[in-house]
Amino acid sequence: MPHTCKNLLIRCMDFRLYKKTKKWIAESDLFEGGFDVISIAGAGKELVDGSEEVKNNLMKQIGISVDIHQAKKIILFHHSDCGAYALDYKFSSLEEEKEKQFEDMKKVKEVILEKYPEVKVVFVWGELKDDNGDKIEFEVIST
Repeated sequence: MPHTCKNLLIRCMDFRLYKKTKKWIAESDLFEGGFDVISIAGAGKELVDGSEEVKNNLMKQIGISVDIHQAKKIILFHHSDCGAYALDYKFSSLEEEKEKQFEDMKKVKEVILEKYPEVKVVFVWGELKDDNGDKIEFEVIST
């Protein structure tokens, strides 16, 4: 019997997200049919401004999920107070950080759809309401 799933989650590796994201996933119908996970600092950021080697590796991982596991939906999950973004940018506000990350998420979607036009890409924004990740507000953005 083939092992397939309907979704791929691309998320940031930030440890603060783990507990609340796990709970949110369990309560969300967004992940029906199972999901693969790619966890990397900055989530989709490296597909926008990473090295060619990293970009190629990420696209290979996406390809495994789409081509082998038959994922039809890619959930791209970015969050506020992201260290990977903080290394490269000095945001003056949450709104500025969110705007930059959404700009990058749109670019990531273009890259993915160029190679896999049959998939649906959904954006999720997680806004940390405290420094520890004990309170996170999740927002699904249909694209």
